[in-house]
Amino acid sequence: MFTYETLLHAGKTFLMLFGELFGLFIGISFVVALLQIYISQERIKRILTTPRKGLNSVLGALLGAVTPFCSCSTIPVLVGLFKSGAPFNGAISFLLTSPILNPAIITLLTAFFGIKATIVYAIFTFAFAVIMGLVLDKAGFEKYVKNVSIKGGHQDGVCGKICRAVFGKSSGKPSNYP
Repeated sequence: MFTYETLLHAGKTFLMLFGELFGLFIGISFVVALLQIYISQERIKRILTTPRKGLNSVLGALLGAVTPFCSCSTIPVLVGLFKSGAPFNGAISFLLTSPILNPAIITLLTAFFGIKATIVYAIFTFAFAVIMGLVLDKAGFEKYVKNVSIKGGHQDGVCGKICRAVFGKSSGKPSNYP
């Protein structure tokens, strides 16, 4: 039953968790913003361009793991990689690891689930990204990559600009969507 004490305890727990998560979110977001300023697409391309495909995939996955991009930022970086001629398998490995295996995710997973679960998650995610980069490259999926342009910048937020560039408006739905 709901008593005054249980409601008070639930409220205190909520405020404590909210405060911790809010502080963690602000801190991680600040670090992400700083790193996005200093890591250019050209620098990423230079790192990914090696003569061996396996190494390209590993480097792409490593780069995705250390760059703190959300999925909204990963897509423009991926488009830039394709336009600059980065290898397909490395770019795909970057695409797969960047939003799901980055410093923010690792920090949160470690805080919530512990170091063992985080290590297992990181190993499986990394291996999956490398293998899929190689498999998709071997299967010839590069021919399905379209030549796209993303317009906009960072003036009013990356995600808002990307939604308008991709969908034509900021509602999150394509302009021809019923």
